[in-house]
Amino acid sequence: MRHRAMYALIASAACGLLPTLAHAQGSRLPGAIEAGLILRQVDGVKRVLVVAAHPDDEDTALLTTLARGWGVEAAYFSFTRGEGGQNLIGTELGEGLGIIRSGELLAARAIDGARQYFGRAFDFGYSKSAEETFSKWERERVLSDLVWTIRHFRPHVLVTMWSGTASDGHGHHHVAGILAHEAFEAAGDPARFPEQLAAGVEPWAPLKLYRRPLFEPGATAIGIETGTLDPLLGLSHHQVAMASRSQHRSQDFGTALPPGPRSTRLSLVASRVGAEADAPLLAGVDTTLAALAVELGEGGEAEIRAYRDAIREAAETLVATRPEAALPPLAEALRRLDTLRDMAPADPAREVRREFDRRALLLQRAILALTGVRMELRARDDIIVPGQTVLVEARVWSGAGTAIELDPPLIEAPAGWTVEGLGPEAEAEPDDLGTFARFFRQEDTVRDPAAATRIAAGELALWRYAVTVPEDARPTSPWFLDLARDGDLYQWPEEPAVRALPFRPPSLHGRMAATLSTGGERLRVEIEDPVRFRGVDGVTGEFWRPVLVAPRVSVEPETGTMIWPTDRGGARDIAFRLESHAPDPVSGEVELELPAGWQATPRRVRFELPGEGSVQGVSFSVEPPGGAGEGEFLARPRLRTERGEDAALHATIIDYPHIEPRLLASDPSMRIVRFSVRVADRRVGYVMGSGDAGPEAIRQLGLEVELIEPGDWEAERLDRFDTIVLGVRAYEVREDLIAANAELLDWVERGGTAVVQYNRYEFNRGAYAPYPITIGRPAPRVTREDAPVTLLDEAAPLLVEPNHLGPGDFEGWVQERGLYFPSEWDPRYQALLEMADPGEPPQRGSLLAAPVGRGLYIHTSLSFFRQLRAGVPGAFRLWANLISLDGRRWREITAP
Repeated sequence: MRHRAMYALIASAACGLLPTLAHAQGSRLPGAIEAGLILRQVDGVKRVLVVAAHPDDEDTALLTTLARGWGVEAAYFSFTRGEGGQNLIGTELGEGLGIIRSGELLAARAIDGARQYFGRAFDFGYSKSAEETFSKWERERVLSDLVWTIRHFRPHVLVTMWSGTASDGHGHHHVAGILAHEAFEAAGDPARFPEQLAAGVEPWAPLKLYRRPLFEPGATAIGIETGTLDPLLGLSHHQVAMASRSQHRSQDFGTALPPGPRSTRLSLVASRVGAEADAPLLAGVDTTLAALAVELGEGGEAEIRAYRDAIREAAETLVATRPEAALPPLAEALRRLDTLRDMAPADPAREVRREFDRRALLLQRAILALTGVRMELRARDDIIVPGQTVLVEARVWSGAGTAIELDPPLIEAPAGWTVEGLGPEAEAEPDDLGTFARFFRQEDTVRDPAAATRIAAGELALWRYAVTVPEDARPTSPWFLDLARDGDLYQWPEEPAVRALPFRPPSLHGRMAATLSTGGERLRVEIEDPVRFRGVDGVTGEFWRPVLVAPRVSVEPETGTMIWPTDRGGARDIAFRLESHAPDPVSGEVELELPAGWQATPRRVRFELPGEGSVQGVSFSVEPPGGAGEGEFLARPRLRTERGEDAALHATIIDYPHIEPRLLASDPSMRIVRFSVRVADRRVGYVMGSGDAGPEAIRQLGLEVELIEPGDWEAERLDRFDTIVLGVRAYEVREDLIAANAELLDWVERGGTAVVQYNRYEFNRGAYAPYPITIGRPAPRVTREDAPVTLLDEAAPLLVEPNHLGPGDFEGWVQERGLYFPSEWDPRYQALLEMADPGEPPQRGSLLAAPVGRGLYIHTSLSFFRQLRAGVPGAFRLWANLISLDGRRWREITAP
């Protein structure tokens, strides 16, 4: 009965915690669950690396079963960060989207228990062949990234999600499969990528290679059960995996947690241990610690047996009696492990040494979990700036019946930072605990940062430190953005230890040594955690955030790319938004650096920012020289403060509830693109879709645009507009649009122009268009941004007014022509363009238009959401035509 009750208690806690674990990065599972999961890892030696191309390619059920269920060290390697996809939750694309999706993978791994690694390949968008992909990704360099990760992680089994054949579809998938096969052979060969050996890794040959036989029901494969209920977690591994999968929110991957049987199939590709194709995943791999005894000398096997016996007893005791009863065998296991570490070769690079060191850390975590010892390292600010001093507090709590003897905490900071311990006399502002909690605040005594201390069971100890950031500290931007990309490949950072990691480790860490006295046992453990900011929201309660270094002043251009029609004479205003991240006042001047002959009035603008979070706008009236023609120009702000000239940077905090906040530092220059474009005077309404920047592009054409919100679908409200534009994937994210689609079509009948940007397969289900349009599966698309475009009717209204378009307007496009093209449509639509990727039949579904009553309905799958943001002149000219034309003018032009 006690055994069953224990499972029920753990299950009830896990069910509520696991799906939200990724939202509270750094939080821990309940003590007994954390200890139980750790004990699954500390007996054998088994590592599995899963390899694929993108965030979302991974088999989360496999990862969860391995990491949470089997105690395997599991990891996922993604060649890219998914920068070329779309963004359902915000406006970030490119590098910004890559940061989001990297964070989503980390949030997923926090739930499924695996690690995360990345290559340097930049996701340049959908690719239809391995040949195209290799033309953008240098084969040997991309292969070397996976080889480095294999040599660093040292997996016994490699699993590729893709076969390495054309059946993989996406060219990135095809390449990922090819390179996984090549890396299986190359990683163990010291003659391949020998420079990696000098950087700190050793050759490592995985013993087995598997692939996922997707869409191959007849393939010889083993089945790995993933739907079995885990008594520690109270969920099946598949359910936990679906919680992990749901972290891919930018890709619309939220899913249920279905109970019941599930399995993953894997086919054996190659084996160095002679295992049969139908043998279990780890068959032939010596996963026992006994395999390490050969390096220990006499007595090694006996010590390992004693260690394993203690681990087995701890695991059985954990679920059979009270959790704290597992402490004596855990202490015995830790003592045995210390003996084994003493017997191991002193070289820390040796496999046996690494394995024992890792297990020592895991056992210490299990002991801390069961004894209720917690260390919190709190910074009093989450965004800090060069020159700032921030208060850091270390709090250690003995939550259960354990007395602790503690060495002073050590706060570790980067070179150039200073850390000063503050004594008991130090004063500090109280935490923002929230109105209710302040009434019950317990004052804590500050301990001496230079002296060891003892705290009794249930007591909390507090230390304070002043941490000062050097004046030359760089912003906490992701390592892969430190250097300019080399084509479609990022460059490795200077530090080899950071290679393939999602991000750099946090700047501030704390560690301390502690001796625990519990149940007659004295255990020496190490405690380590990152320094984080703890805040309290009046609605949602406590939250934790990383500590990020930002520039003192962030300079944000009003728009990253400004279009400037050549027929628009005179001067224009160029504006920037200044925001302070400094706790003290900042003042200075902004000057605009312009191309030769351009003039800015005034030359300098004064700013005064009284404190953190304060904002000020500055603007300049800018005029090009007489006769300036078409082209691209930069307006670069320069910043001078009381500290001298500061590098002007735009610091964006990418912050969503399900991922860790990250800082993206970028050039704040405004790119000015001058070309000829005209637009009719139209009243435009816009239905926002999944984060495109269409409204800003319309404003740049000189028109006003109003957003249509869920309550704005009455006829009199719609009749205010001449043109209504639907944002990308609007029918996927706007339920109000679906409900009001009939009102929209009635408005078109009355004379309005509807411009519908691309949707996915949801568009087929609703019959939302006035005449049938079908998006086939798989949807046609043209991925080559330079694919030739044919104007099917050069006199078609949309191609002649107010801008007469020609082939030159399709030059300079970025990433792709378009996606999710209709494959069939009613003959009442006119197809205006024809295009195709090399070797494929021509596609005519990118731009369809049909008169409807007195109005006009336009459906376009061209990737305007990329082209307009990039300031592509021809795309803007076509965009202006779509917005400008109405049904009356269509009929006049097309009349016989």
